[in-house]
Amino acid sequence: MSREHRHNTTRRAVLRGAAALPLGLVLAWGGTARAQTQSGVRGREGKAVTLKLGSSQPTHTENAHSVFFDAFVEELTSATNGEVGAIFYGDSQLGPEDKYPTAITFGTLDMMLTVSNWTTSVPELGVLTMGFLFPSMDGQGQVLDGSAGQQLQDIFAKKTKAEILGWCYNFGGRNVLGKAPIRSLAEFRGKKLRVLPSPTFVQTFRLLGASPVPMSFSEIYTSLQTGVIDGLEHDPPTILQSKFYESAKNLTLTQHIFDPVAPIISNASLKRLSDSQQQAVRRAASTAVKAQRPKAAAAAAAAMDELKRNGVQTIDIDRAPLVNAVKPLWSSFTDQHPDTKQVLTAILAATGQPS
Repeated sequence: MSREHRHNTTRRAVLRGAAALPLGLVLAWGGTARAQTQSGVRGREGKAVTLKLGSSQPTHTENAHSVFFDAFVEELTSATNGEVGAIFYGDSQLGPEDKYPTAITFGTLDMMLTVSNWTTSVPELGVLTMGFLFPSMDGQGQVLDGSAGQQLQDIFAKKTKAEILGWCYNFGGRNVLGKAPIRSLAEFRGKKLRVLPSPTFVQTFRLLGASPVPMSFSEIYTSLQTGVIDGLEHDPPTILQSKFYESAKNLTLTQHIFDPVAPIISNASLKRLSDSQQQAVRRAASTAVKAQRPKAAAAAAAAMDELKRNGVQTIDIDRAPLVNAVKPLWSSFTDQHPDTKQVLTAILAATGQPS
């Protein structure tokens, strides 16, 4: 499920109390929060150090963040004989996710998993959400395990006080759900499609000929019902759980963007650990990335099957014309952010695409 999806209606009473506190106080409030959480705790405290991982995704459901975390904390506590542990604070318990990079920078939050919140300070990360750059979710994973991913990690390390520990999958690529079927590039023309409020998302659909409508996630369902938008783009689990299929039954399999999830840790948090413990964190993250990816792919497939059972018709589309239409974004983005030129070259070489 995507980073956008929120479960505000099911937040616990303890979270309502936390919402009134400044972010710094909330981050220091972990012991109280754990004691009062009705459904218990996700994670394990360490005998010496307990890392706090913040997320907007639900604490007590299986999602792109929690699946990584479960494997990570298991491996970490085992490798450090329980000296280092970690607790997962989902449901935005630690405040709005867009504030987490600041908390990571100052060391008041140890870890997070959402990459997009860093694009203000590291705009080069936007290269990952240029439309039609990757052929598949596994294709993106293979690329990011190579030189392109390492280059982005190096850029990130130079511009921040944090470290990217690897590249996980979101729960599926993003497709286009519409009231009317979209079978070709020409049928995108004039369609009012809700897109994530991000420059690369907006420009991707503008180049396809659609009329992209950036709007908050909370407005999508009603806007689809009332005809303010003709459709939207999103991953299968989010479309399913948010019941957008109730108003739109045509899912065009564009697979236009595979939005990665990345474990990110504060440099200040790493410095609290011994050298051997730091290496244990990195190894645990690497192990958890490998464990998370197949589960993410399986979750995406299961959600797609459920959408079909709910009457959604899937539409295959020739991606080649879509790729050609969006290619100008690749060059304009890398012209604006020269450090990404080599990243793009590495991606195209790894995926076998002409530059």
